[in-house]
Amino acid sequence: MKKPPYNHRDRILWILAQKGGSITRTDLRRSMEIKLENMERILGELEKEGRIERTVGKHGELISLKE
Repeated sequence: MKKPPYNHRDRILWILAQKGGSITRTDLRRSMEIKLENMERILGELEKEGRIERTVGKHGELISLKE
C-alpha cells in the first residue's frame, strides 16, 4: 500500500479509492483526523467540481467518487 498524500483534498480522494469508491462521512472524518468544518469545506469543493457525490443512506451520509 502506498503512503497517503499529505494534501487534504488528495487524501480524501485517496481514502475513497482505497475504500472501493465510497465511505460514510463518519468513517471519513475518523480517517482524516481534521476539524469537521475543514473537511466539510473540502467536500463541498470536491462536490462542486463533480469529483464526489453525497447521498443519505440508512447508515448516514455516504461520500462516493463520481465516475
